[in-house]
Amino acid sequence: MNGALLKHGLSIDELYGLYGETDFDDVEKLLERDRELYAEPVDAALEMVGVDLADRAISYAVDVGMLDAGIATNLEKKEPTPQDVATIENTDLIISTGCVGYVTEKSLERLLEPSLDSRPWMAHFVLRMFDFGASEEMLSRHGYVTEKVEGLFRQRRFASSTERQHVLDNLDRLAIDATDAEETGWYLAELHVARPEEVAKSMPLADVLGPSRA
Repeated sequence: MNGALLKHGLSIDELYGLYGETDFDDVEKLLERDRELYAEPVDAALEMVGVDLADRAISYAVDVGMLDAGIATNLEKKEPTPQDVATIENTDLIISTGCVGYVTEKSLERLLEPSLDSRPWMAHFVLRMFDFGASEEMLSRHGYVTEKVEGLFRQRRFASSTERQHVLDNLDRLAIDATDAEETGWYLAELHVARPEEVAKSMPLADVLGPSRA
């Protein structure tokens, strides 16, 4: 999805329209449609690499051109393979959306280490019921400063009342107020931006994000 949004300029609404009611039984027809759809990216210079345990999803996204490459190694349990390292080294930006909590600082460090020379920035959208502290400490050891952007970001709607109650119970145990927030039916995330210390000092995050976020 990030490849479709960033490399190909599609919107979330367009993605829902494309895949919300798609007949996934006819895979060949879907492949043909998507190969044509993603044949000419809006930003051809942007190279997108996906990291996910779902190897079939990675393969599909690479096959149709949503992604330029992908790795499906379980970085929580294994070091990246030499091929993985060649794929992800010298990265400029590492982004995650809703995976922190299932993915720990161990995976993030294994993604970061092949690119320490390029000093990539990071942007992690972390659900409020998960703590980013261990990852922040790991990044600090590598000379990074992590800043939390003010405000909350919608992740997705709860799939059921059971899921909603599970999240509200977790937040209550953490003494996090869900009033006018998760109670409205949404997973909400906080954005943690991590940058090399020298960059964070010379380029205030408010200047990067602009007045609307400042």
